[in-house]
Amino acid sequence: MRKNLWLDNELINGKGVPIPEIKTIYQSLLNENERIKDEIVDSIECNDYVRLSHLLDSRSKIQTALLEVEALHEDDLKNNVSTKERVSYALTNAAESLESKGEDVLLNVIKSLEKMNQSTHSLVTKSLDISSKAFSKGNQFNHKAGKFLVKKTSQGLSKLADTINKKS
Repeated sequence: MRKNLWLDNELINGKGVPIPEIKTIYQSLLNENERIKDEIVDSIECNDYVRLSHLLDSRSKIQTALLEVEALHEDDLKNNVSTKERVSYALTNAAESLESKGEDVLLNVIKSLEKMNQSTHSLVTKSLDISSKAFSKGNQFNHKAGKFLVKKTSQGLSKLADTINKKS
């Protein structure tokens, strides 16, 4: 009888459950937590706040269960994690941190490109304005030079005509 009470107490505390079964339970809790996270996003997108409230309660219970399993079997879970799982976990964490850093870098690059685009646009506008003014001045000088040449040619021809008329 005393042995049965001791076994019952161990089962209640989770110490008598085999490690593979604990890992299975722990993994199913993690999967359920991920599924609820996805459903939370969906319910927010659909503006279904009643469903969201139920999902948040469920997530809270699952996270509490996860914490309890981790607290009771932390050493067992850590020791029985395969190298593949540890590498996968490390790579996942690295990818998540690089993703957020990559987004920040991308935003900085976009901002820099926008600033460069604006300054280039400003420089092109100024150079077009200067070129337009230069062409305008060139055209004015060309017009004045043509006018001057026509005037001098006309005066020269007029003098030539006067000279020819005087000699005849």
